[in-house]
Amino acid sequence: MKTAVIISTRGIGVFRPDLLVDPQEVRLIGIFADRDAGNLTAEQHEWFAEVHLVPCGLDDPTPMLYSLVDGEAARDVVGALVEASGTEGLTVHCYDEQNMIVAAELRTAFGLRGPHLDAILPFRDKCLMKNMLRDSGLRVPRFGPFLADRFHADAEGYFDELAGEVGLPFILKPTDAAAAEGVYKITDRARFAELEFHRDYEYEEFIDGTMYSVNIVSQDGRTVFGGVTEYLVNSFEVPLGKVNADINLAASDPRVDRMVRFAEKALDALGRPDGGSHLELFLTDRDELVFLEVAARFKGMAGLAAMQRNYGIAFVNLAFEIESGVKSHPYDGERTYCYDGVVPLTHGTVLELVEPVLESRVEMAWKVAVGDRVVQSDSLLANGGTFLVSNEDYEAAYRDFRRLADYTPVRYA
Repeated sequence: MKTAVIISTRGIGVFRPDLLVDPQEVRLIGIFADRDAGNLTAEQHEWFAEVHLVPCGLDDPTPMLYSLVDGEAARDVVGALVEASGTEGLTVHCYDEQNMIVAAELRTAFGLRGPHLDAILPFRDKCLMKNMLRDSGLRVPRFGPFLADRFHADAEGYFDELAGEVGLPFILKPTDAAAAEGVYKITDRARFAELEFHRDYEYEEFIDGTMYSVNIVSQDGRTVFGGVTEYLVNSFEVPLGKVNADINLAASDPRVDRMVRFAEKALDALGRPDGGSHLELFLTDRDELVFLEVAARFKGMAGLAAMQRNYGIAFVNLAFEIESGVKSHPYDGERTYCYDGVVPLTHGTVLELVEPVLESRVEMAWKVAVGDRVVQSDSLLANGGTFLVSNEDYEAAYRDFRRLADYTPVRYA
């Protein structure tokens, strides 16, 4: 029997164990941070032969980092499995950005199948990532490592230096950021000088254009699936109350093939690992594709649920099969044009929750209720809920996508 260690609950919501060809071929072992484990339903808990609750890897995490498992505790769990049964048939799986390094370190330490630390680092360190892409011929923003000592010594002088190098406005982001947390758009000296930094940052040229994501599943260096989503707004607009939605473009859309080829070139330059990847890019008014960043995991789970229904593919099962060799039957659920949206939160007391009026079907999953007091956050994970939009008519679905630009889901007292 094979043993598959799953780190973090992310991805479990769209995993289909009922599709496994031979469920007795593998036992699932879960390693979850204590604050993350509550995301498991009772039914999902039963899928696992063992569930190990471990401390969070940080003493005072932000909500985005609640799922980060303590590396030593995870290593103890996997070490016990190795001691009991050896490494044959043992794999470690992770679909959570925060735990990609932990999973890679475990594979490296025990010599397990799958991407080791050196293969994952280019997908977690944004400076290393773009340095490796500079020679690939792909357009990347002008960037560099943010020097905290230089900032503290002379913030105004450092502002002038960065503005002179990459222009205004410019972007500051953690080198290991995800979900837009801790990302700043800098427009003036005063805003720059008041910032505080508690982690490694980079500076980056601001790119004005429409954002897209390219979602690829790879096996042995080749693409087994490639799709593209168009974003409704730039992520900086979400904390201002704009709905964060992205639509899966029809395969016949000429942007799809062009952007998939762009993403494949980036993945090849970085040394593409098996499994899912999520690359973001800009399409400018000059028809130029500009790389933003890429992660060696799937997009957000609401988006992945929409992709699953849109393309008729059980994506986590597909990645799991590639990574472990445990086969699944084809997806057997509904297939229809489908995309997701995320409810933004600004600040205040929730007065009313408003569902969108669209041609398409809408499935809402609210995380807030009337009377809740909410505060603004720069993290896309700090949202008021998610929703799926579906329609058999692609043109109608796309019209509704555009209508969401004027949709205000939460009204405040």
